[in-house]
Amino acid sequence: MIYREPKDLIIQVEDSYLGQVQYYWTQYGKPCKFLQMGANTERLTAILVKMNNADAGSFVYMLCERLNARMYEQGTKKPLTVEDVFLF
Repeated sequence: MIYREPKDLIIQVEDSYLGQVQYYWTQYGKPCKFLQMGANTERLTAILVKMNNADAGSFVYMLCERLNARMYEQGTKKPLTVEDVFLF
């Protein structure tokens, strides 16, 4: 997947999908460093990701499409859509 520009993202994913997050991260060759932390909402985890290469972009896209994860810009915490981040 082609991303528009490198971004520091917060990916919000349900706790029950954390195993899938690890699976996709491994499948894409561990394309980026990420940090998992508790979100402010119960049963959700925040994943901080630096999306700065094509494989990291594919990883983030997969999380959003397959796991219905939500994306936010790290600095502003502004919600982002897949269309905001990726070219189609």
